[in-house]
Amino acid sequence: MADVSTSISRAWPGALTRTRSRLSRRNDVTALDIDQRMLRVVHVTTGKMPGSTRIKRIEVVPVPAEGFDLENPKEVGEWIGKQLKALRLVPGTVVMAARRGEAVLKELLLPPLKDAGEMASMVNMRAVRELPFPETDAVIDFTVTKVPTKKDLQTARKENSQSGSTTDIKAHIVVAAVRRETVNRYLTITESAGLTLTGLGLRPLASFRALKACVPEINSNAVALISVRRHEVDVDILIDGRLVFSRELSVNLENPEDTAEAAGHGSIKNAAKEIIRCLHSYEGSEVFKPMEHLFVAGGTGLEDNLRDIIQDQTGIDCKRMPPPSGIRLPKGRETDATRALTALGLALSFVDERGLAVNFLAPKRPELRRNRGRTMWLLSIVMLQALVFFLFGARSKLAEKYEGELSGAGGLIPTYSTLAKQEKDIGRWTRKSADTIKSWHGANRHWLEHVAFLSSVIPQCDQIYLLKINMRSANTGVISFQVQVRDSNVLHSFEKKLRNLGYIVKPVSFTPANDKYGYKFRATFDLTLPDRFPLDLLRHLDTNTPPKRLPDDVHADGLSCIPRQKGTRSV
Repeated sequence: MADVSTSISRAWPGALTRTRSRLSRRNDVTALDIDQRMLRVVHVTTGKMPGSTRIKRIEVVPVPAEGFDLENPKEVGEWIGKQLKALRLVPGTVVMAARRGEAVLKELLLPPLKDAGEMASMVNMRAVRELPFPETDAVIDFTVTKVPTKKDLQTARKENSQSGSTTDIKAHIVVAAVRRETVNRYLTITESAGLTLTGLGLRPLASFRALKACVPEINSNAVALISVRRHEVDVDILIDGRLVFSRELSVNLENPEDTAEAAGHGSIKNAAKEIIRCLHSYEGSEVFKPMEHLFVAGGTGLEDNLRDIIQDQTGIDCKRMPPPSGIRLPKGRETDATRALTALGLALSFVDERGLAVNFLAPKRPELRRNRGRTMWLLSIVMLQALVFFLFGARSKLAEKYEGELSGAGGLIPTYSTLAKQEKDIGRWTRKSADTIKSWHGANRHWLEHVAFLSSVIPQCDQIYLLKINMRSANTGVISFQVQVRDSNVLHSFEKKLRNLGYIVKPVSFTPANDKYGYKFRATFDLTLPDRFPLDLLRHLDTNTPPKRLPDDVHADGLSCIPRQKGTRSV
C-alpha cells in the first residue's frame, strides 16, 4: 500500500480545485526543460475555441556554473522552485521530458488494429522481449506514427492477388522505454520544487511537435532537426511526419564569450563532425530518403557556426529554426521560443486533443473492459455460492456425526435436537450474510474506487504507511484506517487534505508509538462518505491512469540499444 501511494500521490494534487481542473480541460500547461546550462520554461494557455492556444510566458534562466549538482534531483527541484517564485510564475499543469539518452527507442511494424487495448497488448509483448533491462525496471509507452489507409490496403490486396504473395501492410509504431528510476528522478525534481508532475514525455517527440509549429509546411520530405545544447546535441530525422531516426550526441561547446571567435573553435568543429557522422549513419539505414531540409535550433549562440559547417560539408540546405507561426507569442520572445524548443513542443503536445505522444507517467496499457454493475453482481453470486458450499459442507459433517451417533445406538433424540438447532443457526447466518451483501451493493458506495483514490493522495511512504483499513456501515459509509506516521505535521496536513477533498473526517486520534523505523505516532482516521461526493470517482479513475509502482530499490547500470531483429527498425 505504501509503495502504491508513494508513486500515485506524486501524480495527482491534493487540492480539490486542482483535481477538478485536471479532470476537465487542461487550460494552463507549464513545460519545464533543464540541462547543465539552462532552465527553459514555457507557459501555455488554451481556450475553448480552435486556434485559441496562446503562449503566455517563455523564460530562459541560466543554471549556476558552480555549486550546482544536476545529478541531485532534490537540489535541482529546490532551485527550480526558487526561480519560478522569482519570475512570479504560477505553474499550471506541469510537464517535463526525458532525454533521448535516457530512453530506448524502437520502431515496430505490427498489424493495424482498431482496438487500442489490443494494440497495447501486442506492443508490450514485443517490447518486453527486446528490452536491454529487466521488465520490472521498465516503463514502456508507444505512439502509432503511421497507419495504412484504405487505399494502401486495397493496393496490397491487388498486388497479392496478382503475384500470389501474402505481403502484409503494417502500422508503424515507435516504442519508448525508460528505467523506472528515471521516472522517479523527474518526480523528485518536481516534488522538491513544490509542483506536481502530470506528464513525462520524450525530448525528440516534443521537438518534433515544436518543429510542426515553427515550420507547418513540412510535408513528406525527409527533414532533420538539430537541437543544440552545451553538452549534448539531438539529431532527429522525420519522414512522412514520423520519427525514423534519433540520436543524442555528447559534445562540449563551452567556448569563449565572443561567439565570433568561436567560429574556428575546435569544439564547434568537433561537434559538427559528430553531427555529420550521425547523418552518414542515417544514410546507411533502411529508411533512408534524401535529406531536403535541415533545421538547427538552440540557444548557445553557436548555431549559425554549426549550420555553416554542416552546409558546407554536406550540401544540405541548412536553416535556423524560425519562430512559431500561427501561435500568439509574448512580445520580444520570438528568439526565446526557438531556444526553448523542447519545452515549447511539450506544452503544445499536452494541450493537443491526443495529448503527449508518449507519457511515461500514464503509459498506454491493455484495456480492461469493465462493467461495474455486472462485476458487483458476479461478486455477490460468488460469495453466495461460497456460503452455499459452506452450508452443504456443514450439513455433511453433521450428517456424518448423526450417523455415528445413531450407529452407536444412543442419543437419537438429543442428537436430532442438536442438529436442528445448528441447521437453524446456519440458516439464520446465511440469510444475514445475504442481507449484508444486498445492503452493501444497494448502498452504491464505490468502496474500491474510494480506496484507489485514497491511494493517490496519501503522503509518501517515508512519511506515513498504512497498518490496516476496513469499510463499515454501508448505509452511512465509513472508511476506517490506521497509519504509522513519522511527524505529527504530516498527520495534520493529511487530515486537512482529506477534508478539502470532501470527506467528513472524525477528529484524528493519535498516540506516541515509535517503531523501529523511526515512525513516532500511530493514528486512526474515520472517514464518512457524504451523500454527494464532490468528485466523480468513476470518471476520475477512467480518465487518469496512475503511474506504475515504484521499484523496491531495484537498479541497473547504464542503457544499451535494443538489438535489431527481423521485422523491426532502429530509431
